[in-house]
Amino acid sequence: MPDQVRPFVAHLEELRQRLIKSVAAVILAACGCYYLSDPVIRFLARSGGPFVFLRPTEAIFTRIKIAMALGVLIALPVVLYQAWRFVSDAFARGSSRALFWAIPVSYVLFIAGCCFGFFVLVPVGAKYLLGLGNESLKPMMSVEYYVEFTGAMCLALGALFQMPVVAFFLSRFGVMDPGWLAGNRRIAIVITYIICALVTPGPDPVTALMLFVPAYLLFEMSILASRWAAPGAGAAGRD
Repeated sequence: MPDQVRPFVAHLEELRQRLIKSVAAVILAACGCYYLSDPVIRFLARSGGPFVFLRPTEAIFTRIKIAMALGVLIALPVVLYQAWRFVSDAFARGSSRALFWAIPVSYVLFIAGCCFGFFVLVPVGAKYLLGLGNESLKPMMSVEYYVEFTGAMCLALGALFQMPVVAFFLSRFGVMDPGWLAGNRRIAIVITYIICALVTPGPDPVTALMLFVPAYLLFEMSILASRWAAPGAGAAGRD
């Protein structure tokens, strides 16, 4: 049924059904992931542990938080699909098709960013930060705080890895010029490395380089995505 003739109540009912499916998928995935919380804590303890918990409920709630985070990651394709089905009628056919293909690409990039943060950046950064202690300043890390710190870093990197998708849609709607991105490549290299050096812990250039490499690759992917999506982009615009 066309979107403009559907009654408002029908939209609300569809939204309710899709929300129920999304929440159910997250809860089911989280329940299945609860038993992975201890392996996750053991992995994090290699760089940030041994951990302590400061409240009687901290240990159990930290395990629940880990299970919920993993459940969201696993169920995210279901949630994104339900969101796409709900909003697809509001887009033109071409835009709806582009959105359909952007969803799995966005998910893969988000998972890649989270994995990079979890397996690479957080362990390296934690070892440096905790190594700043001395005889009069002993680190004693709360498991809840460290898990939240790790989650925030992974979430930030997952968002950073969305650069190509954002560039695609900005170019699709004529907001971003792919030629401008490509023309400022040298400036982007310098700025990207400076930002990576500032946000990574410690003065270690190797750590900054570890973040710079994927960040710059994302910039190049953003140029390609922008050229692909730019309206009326011809062969000359893709050189």
